[in-house]
Amino acid sequence: MTTLRGRAGAVVATLVVTAVGCSSESIPEPVGETAPLPQSNRGACGELNIAYSPGNGYEASAFIVGRLAKDELGCDVSYLKTNSRKAWRLVASGRADVYLDAYGSADLSQQFTAPDGPVTDLGPNGIVGGVDVLAPYFMAEYGIETARDLPDLPPAVFGSPGPSLSTVPSLLPLAQSFLEFQGLDFRLKNYVDTHPRAGMRDLLAAPRSNDDTKNPNFYLVEGPQKFLGDGPGRVAVQIPGSAADLCDPDGRTTLCSFDDFAFVKIANSQFAASDSPAYNLVYNYRLKPGQASTILELVELSGYDVGEADVVSWINTHSTTWQRWLRRP
Repeated sequence: MTTLRGRAGAVVATLVVTAVGCSSESIPEPVGETAPLPQSNRGACGELNIAYSPGNGYEASAFIVGRLAKDELGCDVSYLKTNSRKAWRLVASGRADVYLDAYGSADLSQQFTAPDGPVTDLGPNGIVGGVDVLAPYFMAEYGIETARDLPDLPPAVFGSPGPSLSTVPSLLPLAQSFLEFQGLDFRLKNYVDTHPRAGMRDLLAAPRSNDDTKNPNFYLVEGPQKFLGDGPGRVAVQIPGSAADLCDPDGRTTLCSFDDFAFVKIANSQFAASDSPAYNLVYNYRLKPGQASTILELVELSGYDVGEADVVSWINTHSTTWQRWLRRP
């Protein structure tokens, strides 16, 4: 358990969302039990269609693998913009060969990765994510260390019409379950209603803007753990992993869990059974903690909106890493 600090120097520690006793080191890693081992590097690559989720930083993996597939394997690479839930259906249908940053969507995973299913789970890519509730920094003075503190906030802090929790559409069911579980009389707001082009990067930046204007708000955010927790102009509120019990998946919901989760690679099963050298690359693509950290730094430098050109420097300085990804295991 950690606490918040004041600007003057009381103690602060990062509050990551996790179940009691769980840490990023103790997360059980999903294993692609049905994933075939790469058989050859001699086949022609041909087309490689990579699905990716733009504007959240997740696209870093897509562009690293895509650039290597193009330059080192001669693949004809194309990219399909999507989101994490729709990506499962794109991969299952064969419109995309791979999606490298899947998370949540347990119902779709169960549906598509069953034996002889259309999607093959290739296991984690090495990046760990989670969910946080963030607030402007000035609200730390009200003692909002955990979700249990939220009902005790003075009503005068918010005025009329009272406190609210904002998030993106894919997290609305999870946010609703959190409010119900905690018994919070907060308005649930779809951030996209007032910010039509907004994504997760905008939610991460919103508390800092609210801190400048002293506007009290709460935001439910998800993403790699490096981007969560306390940050410039914001504080994180610890929330219990069990608060997700009331969350029911629907057509838009990606995540129904507050626990830490691993981003995993999924591939179309026919692509996984092919002799494409690109399958070797995707199968072997796995970041160690230090490598994941450097890629996430790249994401931050790009403003959480990575393009193909942004990954070139990482590829140029990590050749010993990616050369191993091109080999048979």
